[in-house]
Amino acid sequence: MDIYFLAKDSLEAQGIRWTIESHLAGVKLTQFHSMEELFQSVQKNRPNLVILDMDRWGKESERLCHQMQQQKTRWLGISSERIFQTAYRALQFRAEDVLFRPFSADDLVKRIQQLRYQMRNEQPFSLNASVITNANSIDYPDLFLSDHHYDERMIMVAFLTPNTDSLQLVYEALQRYPLPGKYKLFALSDFILCIQETEKAEALQEVYHSFLTRWKERIDEPLAIFINFDSTQKSLKNRYLETRQLTKRIFFEGYDIILAENNQMQSRELDPFLTPLEQRQWIEMLEKQNITAIREWVEHEFLTYEQPYPDPEMVRIRLTSVLAQIRRHMKSYNLQSAQLESAYHNVFQHIIHTPVIYQIVQEFLAFTALLLNQVKAQLLQKGPHSLVEKARELIESNYWEAGWNLAACAEALRINKSTLSRRFSKESGTPFGNLLHQVRIREAKQLLQETDLSLEEVARLTGYSHQTYFNAKFKQIEGCTPFAYRTGYRSS
Repeated sequence: MDIYFLAKDSLEAQGIRWTIESHLAGVKLTQFHSMEELFQSVQKNRPNLVILDMDRWGKESERLCHQMQQQKTRWLGISSERIFQTAYRALQFRAEDVLFRPFSADDLVKRIQQLRYQMRNEQPFSLNASVITNANSIDYPDLFLSDHHYDERMIMVAFLTPNTDSLQLVYEALQRYPLPGKYKLFALSDFILCIQETEKAEALQEVYHSFLTRWKERIDEPLAIFINFDSTQKSLKNRYLETRQLTKRIFFEGYDIILAENNQMQSRELDPFLTPLEQRQWIEMLEKQNITAIREWVEHEFLTYEQPYPDPEMVRIRLTSVLAQIRRHMKSYNLQSAQLESAYHNVFQHIIHTPVIYQIVQEFLAFTALLLNQVKAQLLQKGPHSLVEKARELIESNYWEAGWNLAACAEALRINKSTLSRRFSKESGTPFGNLLHQVRIREAKQLLQETDLSLEEVARLTGYSHQTYFNAKFKQIEGCTPFAYRTGYRSS
């Protein structure tokens, strides 16, 4: 197994080399010191695995990942940054996983062992086109070749458990179970596949219902069974890929089910990123600590999908977009306790790896509740808010409303407008209106940096009814126009 790697520094490189060479036999390691050097070598030699320091990410990294995708070279990321951009890049460029520093030697070794096992099972062979006449004569290479056909009616059945260590138990249970007709079992890295020859495919649903019932009686482990009944003339490889695609439904429908399909699963389009309006909605819900609104938003967004389902990877990216808003809130309130950092890391890992969306949502909501409870605890420790603090919180929660102003703030605080204006200026050292504009321009800068929204739309989303007024205020505070700011930021 050839492994190329690009580490953070020489010390980490030595650690990676020692870990792999001392735990795994038959591995050839090659270290690289620059992304360009690694790209050139991958392009020529096509290694089995690339271990990549994602903290060096740039245009050369994207070139490298595109090249690896074309060659179907697997790669594993290493990063010190548990942030949305890291997760998005890993998902976008099909990384096998991301290990976050500090990671243990066992984690690295286990991941490489899993990848080596997968590659051994999926290694293609160069054979001539042929027709397979008996289920027992099908072998692993036949699943990964494009020109092998089967001349009898057959179905493919996939068996999945949330814990891949339990797949051995599934395999052994199927070997003991009296399945009808000719069949063959295949142990893959993430599910057990049964290829079965039959003239009465529909009757097999009863057989597998019986198998699932017996499995649940004897082993307290979730199990999902996906039956691909497609009878069209396709190669074994295409039938296998369709069956694998069908197993993605587990993300939306969970375990302890049997699903039978005659057609290939279709995915609908999904924008994985939050719109500016959704970002503002999240800021408001977090600022107001409205856990009820958050729960309703998350459950409506992620638990109401219907067929055709979107690609699960796009759903995961959308979840990390929401998590990025929460991370921003944590920084705003300086919430950096060991407990919260650990909980944030755990929910991030759940989003990336947990196989069922319902379980991810439960973990996500539990983390959000923990976060907001800690915010409340901090506020209680600080004691009663001063008038200025309350006014500042209201500004942060309402700045995007064009009609919101000093009078609206005074009404919310149940205080005279003149009194609020006088006390705010005296206690904070700045007029109320100045701070409101500073907050609005701060958020406008963020939108100018992160989106391609028109200047008119940026103005509207930050509380300005007229772009001309927005331009004037922006220049007054920042010393340049919004257009010049965006142009300068993107060229730097």
